[in-house]
Amino acid sequence: MVLATTATTALGLTGSVGAFPLGAACSAVLGAGAALAMLLHPRGGLAVRAMGAAVALWACGQGWLASLVLRTPGLDQQPTPGDLLQTAAAPLALVAVLALPRPAGFAGRRRQLVLDAAVVAAAGAAVLWRAAFVPLEPTGTAAVTAAAVVLADLAVLALCVQLAVAGLDRGAALAAGGVALFVVTDLANTHELVQPGGTWTWVGAAAACAAWPLVAAGFLTAGRARLTHRGASPRSADLRTGSLTGGVLVAAVAFAVVSSTYDQRPVDPVSGALVGLVLVALVVRELVHRRHRDRFLDDLRQQALHDPLTGLANRSALVAELAEHARARHEVAVVVLDVDGFKQLNQQLGHAAGDALLQVLGGRLQEALPPGWLACHLGGDDFAAAGPGDLARGVDVAEEVTRALREPVELPAGPDAGLLPGPAVDHRAVVAVAASTTAGIASTTPSLLDPASCVADATTAMRTAKAAGRGRTAVHDAAARERTARRALVGQRLQVAVGSGAVTAALQPLVDIATGRTTGFEALARWDDELLGTVRPDEFVPVAEESGLVPALGAAVLRAGLESLVAVGGVERRLRLSVNASPVELRGLGYVDGVLGALARAGVPVDLLTVEVTEGVFMTADDPAVTALTALGAAGARVAVDDFGTGYSSLSYLERLPVHVVKIDRSLVCGLDRPRPRAVLRAVVELCAALDLHVVAEGVETREQADVLAGLGVVTGQGWLWARALGTDQVRALLEAEDAAALPASAASEARPA
Repeated sequence: MVLATTATTALGLTGSVGAFPLGAACSAVLGAGAALAMLLHPRGGLAVRAMGAAVALWACGQGWLASLVLRTPGLDQQPTPGDLLQTAAAPLALVAVLALPRPAGFAGRRRQLVLDAAVVAAAGAAVLWRAAFVPLEPTGTAAVTAAAVVLADLAVLALCVQLAVAGLDRGAALAAGGVALFVVTDLANTHELVQPGGTWTWVGAAAACAAWPLVAAGFLTAGRARLTHRGASPRSADLRTGSLTGGVLVAAVAFAVVSSTYDQRPVDPVSGALVGLVLVALVVRELVHRRHRDRFLDDLRQQALHDPLTGLANRSALVAELAEHARARHEVAVVVLDVDGFKQLNQQLGHAAGDALLQVLGGRLQEALPPGWLACHLGGDDFAAAGPGDLARGVDVAEEVTRALREPVELPAGPDAGLLPGPAVDHRAVVAVAASTTAGIASTTPSLLDPASCVADATTAMRTAKAAGRGRTAVHDAAARERTARRALVGQRLQVAVGSGAVTAALQPLVDIATGRTTGFEALARWDDELLGTVRPDEFVPVAEESGLVPALGAAVLRAGLESLVAVGGVERRLRLSVNASPVELRGLGYVDGVLGALARAGVPVDLLTVEVTEGVFMTADDPAVTALTALGAAGARVAVDDFGTGYSSLSYLERLPVHVVKIDRSLVCGLDRPRPRAVLRAVVELCAALDLHVVAEGVETREQADVLAGLGVVTGQGWLWARALGTDQVRALLEAEDAAALPASAASEARPA
C-alpha cells in the first residue's frame, strides 16, 4: 500500500503519463486483496461481507479502467463499463456501513444515523458543489450525475464518520479514513469528468491505493476497541453526533454567506436542490428527535411512577394521586397491606418464587379494587390502595382485598430455593401458597389533607396490626393519630432532653431481705419535660430505641445514677449501683471505655457497678456485646442477667455470659403462693447456688413473698415492699433512717454483759 501510493505520487509529481495507469492497476490489486480478506474472514458478519462485495465490484471496475488506460496512455476521461461496476458498489457500501456495530442510545439508532448523515452529506455537497463544480458550469446529464456522485460519496463518508464519533470505535475510525480516501478518488475523477478534455488524475489513483486496505482493517476490527479507555454514555454519544452535525451546518451557512458576497452568480438548480435537501433532512431529523423525546419522557414517567416488578403504581404515584385529591379537597381512604411470612417464603422457595407471588398478588389487588381506586406496590412485600371514601369505606375495601389475596397461588420453586435456612425443596416442585395479608387503614379529612401523612398513618396502623398477629386489620383513627403525633413529639423532645441533661435517674433500693438494710440501688431513667410533663419510661424508651438514642440515653442515666450515688454517700457505704445496658449500647464502639471513664470522673470504684442485661435479648458467643461484658467483668464490674425466667435462653445465658448476678423476674415472684411457681423458683435458686451466682428477686410487694424468698435462700430483694424508685433527697433520708435505726441495736449489743 505504501509503496504503491509513494510510486504513484512520485510519478504524478514528475508529470509522467504513467502515474495514473500505475496507480489504477495497484489500487485494483489492493482492492481485490482487501475484498478477499473481508469475504474470506471466518468471523465476518453482514457489514464485513457487504463491504467486501462492494470493494470487489469497485476493484473489478478499476481493473477495467486500468487496462483501458494502459492500452491508450493519456486517454481523455469518458464513461466506461468500469464506471457502472463502481457505481453498483455504492449501495453495498451503504448497507455495510449501516451494519457496523453501533453504540447504545438514540445516537446509535439507524434512523438517527441516516438522518444525521443526510444532513451532513447534503450540507457538505452543497458547499463542495458551489466551490468546485459550479465554476466548471456543468449542464444536463453530466451535472445531475456529478451531483449524485458527490452526494452519494459524502453520504457514505458522513455515515461512517458519525458511527466513529458516536461509538468512539477505532475500527469505524479506520474505515472512515479509508472511505475518505476513496471519496477523494471518486470526487477527483468526477471533477475531471464534467469538464471538457478532463483526464483521469493520478491523485485519485494514489488515494485509492491507501483507501481499501484501511477500509478492510477498519471493518475487520470494528466494535472491538474504543478510542478511549472510558466508556461513552448514550448521552455523550448524542452530544458528539449532534455537535458534528451542527458544526457542519454552521460551516455550510458561513460558507454560503461568504460566497454570496464575493460570487454574484445566480443559484444554479443543483445548488438549490441540495439546499432544499438540507432543509428537508433537518425537518425530518427534528421530527424524529421530537418523537424520540416524547417517547423518552413517557418512558421516564412510566419508570418514575410505576413499579418495574408488578407494573403497579409506586409510592410516588400514590402520593401524587393523593395530592390531586387534596387539591380538590376530597376525602380519601388509604389501605396499606403487608404480605405475612414473605421472608420465610423467599427462604423456602427462592426469590424467583417470591417475585412471582408479588406479581400475582399485584394483579389480584388491581382486579379486586372498586372503580376509582389506585393499586400500588410500595416496595418489598408492601402494597397499597387509595380511593375516594372515609375510614368505613377503607375497611370495606380492605376486607374485599384481603379476601381476594388469600386465594392459593401455585408457585414453582426457584433455582435459589433452599439456599437460605428452611426445609429442603425440590426445585422442580410446584407449591400452592395461601398468602394472608395484614392491613392498615387511614383516611384524609378536610382538615388533614397531607398525602404523605396519610400513607404514614396507614403504615403505622398496619404495623400495629402486625404486632397483634397475622391476617389482622387496624384503623388509624383520630385517637391513633394523636398517639402518633405524641410519639413524634416525644422523639423530638427526647433528643433535646438527652443532650441537655433533662433525663435523670431515680434509685430503687436493693435490700437485704433478712435485715431490711439497703445494699445497693438500680438506676432507673426519669424524664420531666416542660411541654410533655412527666413521661413514663415505657413511653420514651421505645422511642429512643427507634430513633437510635439508646446509647446517649444509657450514658445519661449512668452519669446521673453515679452522681446520685456519690451525693447520698453510697461510695462510703459500699453500696452498689446497677444500670441497664441494651445490646445496642454494648455493641457500640467505645462503650467499655465510656463506662470506665464515667466511673473515674464520678469517683466510683469499678467493683460497685453492676451492668444488667435483659435475658430476653438473644446474644451469641461471638457477639461484640459479650466481648464488652467480658471486658467490664475483667475490670471489676459485675454482670447481672435481668428478668431471668422470661426468655427462651436462660440457661444458655448463664453458660455464655460472664454472669455474677441473676435477677429473678417478678412473674415468678408473684406466683409464690402456688406450688408450681414455688418449685420453679426453688430450682432456680439451687441452680444459682451451684454456679456461685448471687440471686436478686424483683417485684417483691408483700411480706409473705419476702418470707418465702428468704426461706428459699434468696438474700436480696427489690420491690415496693421496701421502696419505689426514689430521688436523691429521699434516698439520703432512707439511708439516714437506716443508720439511726442501727445505732440503738449497736448500743444494746455493747451494753449486753459478756
